[in-house]
Amino acid sequence: MPVFDVPNIALRILLITGQDAIIREDACVCFVVSGGFMVFMRETGALPGTCHIVGAAPGALSIEIRPGDLCVAADGGGKALEALGIAPDMVIGDFDSSFPPEDIPAIRLNPEKDVTDLYAAVQIGKERGYGSFLLYGALGGSWGHSAGNLQILAGLAREGFGAAIIAEGVRVSALHSGSLTLASSHGRRVSVLAHGGSAEGVTLMGMRYPLNNAALDCFFPLGVSNEILGDEAEITVKQGTLMIFQEESTPPAHIY
Repeated sequence: MPVFDVPNIALRILLITGQDAIIREDACVCFVVSGGFMVFMRETGALPGTCHIVGAAPGALSIEIRPGDLCVAADGGGKALEALGIAPDMVIGDFDSSFPPEDIPAIRLNPEKDVTDLYAAVQIGKERGYGSFLLYGALGGSWGHSAGNLQILAGLAREGFGAAIIAEGVRVSALHSGSLTLASSHGRRVSVLAHGGSAEGVTLMGMRYPLNNAALDCFFPLGVSNEILGDEAEITVKQGTLMIFQEESTPPAHIY
């Protein structure tokens, strides 16, 4: 399988036809599979499955791919998937930490770019029309990349996507101006922090330390080390973004 070089992040305008790559402004990523063609067109409605993005950060992975899901490896994330015996649907990156696979569709990005490989992988899921994202291999290793991946998570939430980062012992979710139900089976210890500014109208129900229509500030860590009391807890924020950390969890397969 050939590797096509993409000079920037405008992935949706890349069209691959046969063995050649040309530019069109009305197409999303398209690549050859089993001698035929598969065109990924932008869709207005979210697909029912989950887009799994696997980065290169160290740590044990537990991933379950279901029919209808999409799995994209961000550069070195392909190695982690290979260790699990999982073949991604696509690999994307500048391949500074790995080599492009021979039998999996791959997009090579320019190493001198404004976005990370994991960010670029997320864009593929958006272009495919997925509404839910699970990010793996996104925390640990490089602190700078870890912080950047939390920004990616917050950005997904602000755009209306369901998203979480799954890492060893923690599940991180972002919530923007909405409500989220947490299952205690994913971890009882919870920290709820404002991200990117103040969060207004924050209500925590089903927790040891509840809040009712409170304001959280991103410069004061009120919300650290709370606890889910029953099977579920409810978090609501009327305006702003929250970063939610569930600790001591068994990584779930999907967002519900």
